Amino acid sequence: MQIVELCEEHLPEAAALFCARYRQLRRATPALPGLLENESRVSSMLELFLPQGRGLAALQGGRLAGYLGWFLADHFRETQRKGAYVPEWAHAVLVPDTANVYGALYRAASTRWVVEGVGAHAISLLANDRAGRETWFWNGFGLMVVDAVRTVFPLDPSAVTRLGIRRACLDDAPLLSALDAEHWAHYTRPPVLMAPQEPLSATGCAEQLARSGNSVWLALDGERPVGFLRFEAGGGDACAVVEADTTVAITGAYVRPPYRGRGAMAALLDTALGDYLTQGYGCCAVDFESFNPEAARFWMKYFQPVCYSLLRIPENAAGEASL
Repeated sequence: MQIVELCEEHLPEAAALFCARYRQLRRATPALPGLLENESRVSSMLELFLPQGRGLAALQGGRLAGYLGWFLADHFRETQRKGAYVPEWAHAVLVPDTANVYGALYRAASTRWVVEGVGAHAISLLANDRAGRETWFWNGFGLMVVDAVRTVFPLDPSAVTRLGIRRACLDDAPLLSALDAEHWAHYTRPPVLMAPQEPLSATGCAEQLARSGNSVWLALDGERPVGFLRFEAGGGDACAVVEADTTVAITGAYVRPPYRGRGAMAALLDTALGDYLTQGYGCCAVDFESFNPEAARFWMKYFQPVCYSLLRIPENAAGEASL
């Protein structure tokens, strides 16, 4: 097997490899948008890696057996580590030789990442790529984030709660900011233990609410807000396969601890889905950390996974580049 620079002549075959797997996933998950079934679109996305030399191709007998491209990001996931991230569309291999091809590509890529000072290795996989997931587990990666989707239809049966549910307005921005601060503080505590992040300010909440297609829904005990569910049109920061004009993404969800178990989040979701259905949206997406137990239990009840994102923190991130 030969590992070479990903170049323009490889892109049509590379795009075809990815799109074939994605078409299979869409057949099992009809809510997914079809934009990334388009090989020309995926090929143009892969061109992003060529000028910076951040793509590799695996060749067997002169034919493409797989490819891998990546982005570099400082302060990966709000940490001090520089990260290398491989999106779900930025890699694919021939199925019969999954482990060998991915292994060769990762060896070559990680050698470069050492030179770049990368301290976090991350990759997103389509949920139907079981062989790929097993291969990356054996290369030291663990599950980090799950992207999931559902159709934009109210829950069946409809959710019921004694708490009040209403759509937030611009005047609610200070309340939303306070809830978002609690939301992010929750992520820093065991067992989630994420790096601290800045919550949205009242101004940021107002700006988010003012954008077309966006909304926030509140759960209330009387007049007191005790939880929220935030939506952004188009897909938010989720994986690329969910992005479409007909997608709405959940980008924040939180219920105060004393009010959990009362059906608040299900009622928020149910009400919001009904509203987005009337607006013509077809796909609702969410991404969540797999190590957040409350979130994982809730979202997996109502959504179907479409991407798994894996992470490895090398013990010797500054290891010898020649290895």
